Amino acid sequence: MAALTNFAFLAEHDSQLVRFGMLAERYFPEDPNTCLIKLRQLTELLAQLVASRTGLFVSAEESQFELLRRLQFRGLLPREIAGLFHEVRECGNKAAHDGSGDHRAALAMLRYSWQLGVWYHRTFKYRDYKSGAFIPPAAPKDESAELRAELDRLKGELAVHRQSQAGTAKRLQAAEAELRAARQDQAFWEQMASEAETAKAALAGKLATLQETGAAQSAAEVDRVVAAADAAAKAVDLDEADTRQLIDDQLRAAGWEVDTERLKHSKGARPEKGKNRAVAEWPTSDGIADYVLFVGLTPVAAVEAKRQNTDVSASLQQAERYARGFAASPSLATYGAPCLPAPP
Repeated sequence: MAALTNFAFLAEHDSQLVRFGMLAERYFPEDPNTCLIKLRQLTELLAQLVASRTGLFVSAEESQFELLRRLQFRGLLPREIAGLFHEVRECGNKAAHDGSGDHRAALAMLRYSWQLGVWYHRTFKYRDYKSGAFIPPAAPKDESAELRAELDRLKGELAVHRQSQAGTAKRLQAAEAELRAARQDQAFWEQMASEAETAKAALAGKLATLQETGAAQSAAEVDRVVAAADAAAKAVDLDEADTRQLIDDQLRAAGWEVDTERLKHSKGARPEKGKNRAVAEWPTSDGIADYVLFVGLTPVAAVEAKRQNTDVSASLQQAERYARGFAASPSLATYGAPCLPAPP
């Protein structure tokens, strides 16, 4: 069964985590809005488990925002991990309150939630856990070209990983066939949704028990968890597509109009008067800048999207080269020294 869901390894911690993950994957093709809500529930429970296992759980009624703030203050959520938690929280809240959420956002949050699960597993169970490649969900019927390309890329990564693990492939085939048949049965999903609702009542008791044990730990024991959480955070592997989604969300929260797929230079996106706009993939004389930020018609910064664990100093130098090689046109205003003339 583990081969066809990204979240099976979390069964060692709580079966409710697996249910939320599988339901999110199930809803992705037809209902990305509900997918996002399930992922928010999954990561909310993950945060509550972190808190209870370290003696910091207060109540299931505490807001996720406040809980994440307290966990980060104690050092249990490294900055990048807290950022992923907040991304899923915000997307889930918008899905629940505004009915918003598309397949692109749902796919990104599926990957973020999976990475958070892997981080949790490494922090509290197996430090050297090897997650393998992400299993892409079923494609929606009306997938866009961009989403199709992203799903194809993920399928390619999965195929490469499975080929490298050929020795275990035969042992997975029977389990895959069994689960694939079950997933076609509506009763299977109805039962899973019912079990998820029923499990809520038992969950309160489990969190209380974990909290009692966690509160009895010494400060030194909690500090060891902090060190494990930090080490697990360093192993989180966000690819460039995930990083761009994060940057989109962060720029949007800071007041920029941004969409790395829609607002591309190659698709005709340009700066406009009166708008703070981030235009993706802007050509310069030194290459393609991932983003150029414009205040009205004035370019103010070049931003590079680099995957986790990339050499930051090299990326800064690259962004600086792009900024120096920015090609100005008569319609654009510039600060300071003039940019290079626009190519003919």
